Amino acid sequence: MDQKLLGKCGFYCGCCPTYRKGGCKGCVDAHQTGDCYTRDCVMEQALACCGACERFPCDTIMTRPHSTVLDPAWLRWKKESDVN
Repeated sequence: MDQKLLGKCGFYCGCCPTYRKGGCKGCVDAHQTGDCYTRDCVMEQALACCGACERFPCDTIMTRPHSTVLDPAWLRWKKESDVN
């Protein structure tokens, strides 16, 4: 797996049809600061992806549109099942 193709939201760009057809360079190369909340947040914290954050899943990615490709029901389950 090419780490450069791991999207900051957790999606692997290398399996995306748009990427494979040459329509996108992947999260890291295709986007700039301000294009994606999740990418910006993860880059500011120097993490590999959103799921590596100790606050994952945070309220922002659970309520902000287009901040993650992860299933909303799974995010709710994850948040409810985390033991603090």
